[in-house]
Amino acid sequence: MTTHDTERRALMTPVILLLLSERRGHGYELTQRLGAFGWAEAESAHVYRLLRGMEKCGQISSQWRASASGPARREYEITAAGSMSLALWFVRLGELHSTLHLFLERYVQLNGPDLAGSRADAQPLSGHPPAT
Repeated sequence: MTTHDTERRALMTPVILLLLSERRGHGYELTQRLGAFGWAEAESAHVYRLLRGMEKCGQISSQWRASASGPARREYEITAAGSMSLALWFVRLGELHSTLHLFLERYVQLNGPDLAGSRADAQPLSGHPPAT
């Protein structure tokens, strides 16, 4: 797993809280809904681990519900503590958004519209020189 993947995975908790604040859902459905946030192939095992941890922390709760098609499913919903956590994430991510926006603006100013970076001394994000 790359550093980028690890960083993106850290954002899955607030996204799940957001999805559950919109409406309750079971694990498989939540995994599907994560696709709208760029996790088209979210690992269901990771999502279920997050859900168990979030439930243990009191951010979400679950109960078994009968399904019209197939076995009963555990359905998750956000709790009051989860809503407070989501509000905190909103503030933190808003601050991060401002920082990232400024970074991107300054990068474009430095490199012009060529986002690939036309400067001879530009280094890729990995910090290693490009392979030749």
